[in-house]
Amino acid sequence: MLSLLLRRARAQWSLLLSLLAVLTVGATFLGTCALLVTRTSDRAFEVAVRDDPEAAEVVAYTATIAAGDAASVAVDTRRVLVSAVAPFEVTTAARASSVMRALPGGGDREAYLSGIEDLDSRASLVSGGWPRKGQAAVLESTARLLGLSVGSRVTLGEELGVGGAPPVTVTVSGIVRPLPGGGWDRDPLRGKGFDADPPNATSARKVQAYGPFIVGLDALLTSGSAIERLEIVAHPDLSAPNTRDLNAIASTLGEADRRLSGALADRVQIERVSSPLPQTLADARAQQRLTTAAVLALTLIGVLLTAIALTLAGRLAASSRTEEASLLSAMGTGRGQFAVVAAAEALALAGLAALLSIPASSALHSLLTRVPPLSAAGLTTGPAVTLAQLLAVGAGVLLLAILLVGLAIRPAAAVGDRRGRRELLARSGADVLLAALAAVGWWQLRAQPPDAGSRADVVRVVAPALLLTAGAALALRLLPPVLRYAERLADRSRGLVLPLAVVQAARRRQAFAAGLLIALGCGAATFGLAYDATWRASQHDQADVAVGTDAVVTLDGPATPGQGAAVAAAAGGTVSPVTRGPVVIGQSAGGPTAVPQLLALDLTHARELLRGRATVSAGLAPGSRADGLAVPAKAVPALAGRGPLPVVPRLVFEDGTGLRTACTGPETPLDGRAHRLAGCAPAAAARLVAVALQPVGVADEAEGAVEATLTVPGATGPSSWTAHQAAQLASPAVTVTGDRVRLRAVVQFADPYDGARQLVASSFPDPREVPVAVSQRLADDLHAGPGSTLSLSYGNTPVPARVTEVIPTVPSAPGAPAVLADLDLLSRALISHGDLESPVTAWWIGDPARTSTLEALGLGPVTTRAGEAARLTGSPVRAAQPAAMRLLVAAAVVLLLGGVLLHVASDLRDRALEVARLRGLGVSRREIRAALFGEHAGVILPLLLCGAAVGALATWGVAPLMIRSDTGAQPVPAAAAHWPWGREALLLGFLTVAAGIVVTVTVAVQARRADAAHLRVAS
Repeated sequence: MLSLLLRRARAQWSLLLSLLAVLTVGATFLGTCALLVTRTSDRAFEVAVRDDPEAAEVVAYTATIAAGDAASVAVDTRRVLVSAVAPFEVTTAARASSVMRALPGGGDREAYLSGIEDLDSRASLVSGGWPRKGQAAVLESTARLLGLSVGSRVTLGEELGVGGAPPVTVTVSGIVRPLPGGGWDRDPLRGKGFDADPPNATSARKVQAYGPFIVGLDALLTSGSAIERLEIVAHPDLSAPNTRDLNAIASTLGEADRRLSGALADRVQIERVSSPLPQTLADARAQQRLTTAAVLALTLIGVLLTAIALTLAGRLAASSRTEEASLLSAMGTGRGQFAVVAAAEALALAGLAALLSIPASSALHSLLTRVPPLSAAGLTTGPAVTLAQLLAVGAGVLLLAILLVGLAIRPAAAVGDRRGRRELLARSGADVLLAALAAVGWWQLRAQPPDAGSRADVVRVVAPALLLTAGAALALRLLPPVLRYAERLADRSRGLVLPLAVVQAARRRQAFAAGLLIALGCGAATFGLAYDATWRASQHDQADVAVGTDAVVTLDGPATPGQGAAVAAAAGGTVSPVTRGPVVIGQSAGGPTAVPQLLALDLTHARELLRGRATVSAGLAPGSRADGLAVPAKAVPALAGRGPLPVVPRLVFEDGTGLRTACTGPETPLDGRAHRLAGCAPAAAARLVAVALQPVGVADEAEGAVEATLTVPGATGPSSWTAHQAAQLASPAVTVTGDRVRLRAVVQFADPYDGARQLVASSFPDPREVPVAVSQRLADDLHAGPGSTLSLSYGNTPVPARVTEVIPTVPSAPGAPAVLADLDLLSRALISHGDLESPVTAWWIGDPARTSTLEALGLGPVTTRAGEAARLTGSPVRAAQPAAMRLLVAAAVVLLLGGVLLHVASDLRDRALEVARLRGLGVSRREIRAALFGEHAGVILPLLLCGAAVGALATWGVAPLMIRSDTGAQPVPAAAAHWPWGREALLLGFLTVAAGIVVTVTVAVQARRADAAHLRVAS
């Protein structure tokens, strides 16, 4: 038996080589995909975490610590954090703030001490030096308001509260300015140096808070001061992570809060450990599963192609061995012996294919990682062999070998049956069954809920392959009627070549032997290109909606005058201040995963700013701009007046970008004298749009009249201003004459809340209701529509709103319940209700000339639409998907052309006698070649067109349903099918030309061999 195998292999080496080639191509494709979903996937998970150092930050918050426990709490908190991120090396930084202390000059002024590690990296020196023992540094704004300079001695009174520490005296060592990104958003006063209404005030009545007075951290912890808050930040070194350690750290961080609570016990009242790292790891895992599902779906298509190509090659092999099988049967060879010979041959081919495909798949995978998108994602790697790769290749070649054995041991009658696959499928109804299964798969895929998640379920893996295979099988039913119609037309021709070619194509069943492979191969290749285009277009659409505009600078701290000009100078384009954050609607702030969001921007530039299919109607257009008083640069305002109590003046200026910021002056007595507000002189020309006076303290009388005049040298503008009513104000009025703003009101003192008697005047009226557009999700949740009224609360300020329209989604809040409003009208409503703080949290830039310079401003994180699209299409955990798409296209093209070569060569070999007889009848070799070429072209070209149609149908049917967002949810906006006409035309052109070359060369070679010698031998 072994000698029979060896002799047959020597005689039929070309046939066995073709079987080996198909097996090797399929196994190589399978091994490469296995490496993509294992080695590349694991590596991508590690790189994704390594490239996002901010996501690795771990923060421990503790609050209300007794003076004697401060040092030990800091030590134990560091120890818990270091152990929580083991085995990674870690660096820590701490900052602490004391409880409030009384500040000399009045019982309503408070200050606090802060200890900050690495202060020189968080602030810059304006004058003086860094603090030493007994010294403190103060912020520039605090020094200006308190009249401090280097060398000033300040005595902070005893701590407010029961049993507070005694007073402490410090010397001002330096004046510092907060650096952007220095963590000042975690300071009690957010790095502003002053707050007229601090959130952590220890008194029930309104106080003014100043600070911090910055001392050394160790000095603060050992000074005997009670600590209001202590924050320690740990930064693990994730420069070289591995999956095992990342999984371990995710587990230990989940227990860190409990461990910290046990370690600190009753030494603190509040403790918490917070880190985005576990969620970052979970998000990376979700994206990893999404990519794996997509790669598996593409892999299954490639495996089906390989199986069909191998079936074609096996059938052709069995057909060529018909006479050999008949002879061996006549000599007494049984089916068992046939099976043993076939199994031995198949296993030998499978073994050789495995030996070739393992290094080939390793090399191909390494090559893929060296080209975009894998190389751009930092996933370049060398050739390697993994267990998953070996198992995939081994299982693949074994299953294909079993298929080959089944084809080889068919009965001789079946072997000799020359029916094409089209006839077999049509006779058995398998194509109809495939179509039914494909319809069920499409329906199941379409019925998946929007929050189906990122799991690699069977439906999403199998549906594309089912639809492509069913479409290719049904396409084979359509081709014979077309060819029979062409046959009737060809009968009218007077020549020989065209009728001969068309008749052979229409009547020979064997002409369709490779039909399923050609149609499915072309369908898979075109689907791969279109799926890639659809996926990329969807990622860009998602990026448009997620960012909202071309570039966004999210502020680390409060917006300040001049920021807009700096952003415009750095980036160019249209610059607008933006409010983006959570908002309360009615009595509910929403659930933990559905908090309503507010987006307010300058809608006069909506066309230049908004991206992502966002449009708003004219009903949401803003009103006219507030004029205000034009104030020259460096003009120092002065306040004079009469009243029972001193007031804290606040002036709201608007710069050229539309940013409104409030300047808070010092506590000013209304004693009839003019008091300069030096700290409120604008650095550049601006417009004064609002003024507020906040009485400080409680008068002995039940009410008192307040009259004050604000003089702004050089100010000009309209005289029409509005005084806004407050609960404890009577008859508020404002008069503007030239550069003077006069305010009058009767202040009542029945309510202890100071905010109820704040006198506010502005250059605009109260808008009453702010027109808004709401997202479809919010409209559904609230059952709201155009004309509905909403009660919004931004911070603690109520903002009545009216819905003008419902839009699919609000830019920068994809799929969330969200509200879109005009920033100017929102600001007017807030100021009218006494909230003068700027709501601006970001800067949006439309059509920027450049974005690389924005990071250098140090205002906060910069997000660009192009960068977000690049992250979604080329991030490490997603880069394997486009690579697998390209791999599928290449494999489909190779298998298709290989199938064409096998089919044409086998067909012409079997028809050598027919060709020789035509030569004997006087038909020229040129005419024979033309007829044979026309016959195969008449079958292959329609099959390619049918395959392209099948690929288009699959793209329309399943590609949008396969695409998910990076969290596994339904993408926003919904994905739409894209057919890249240019690339598809190039692919079809290449397939047509390449198939034509294969047919031409094969026909020329085979026709040359079919000469008179064949006729003599056959006779």
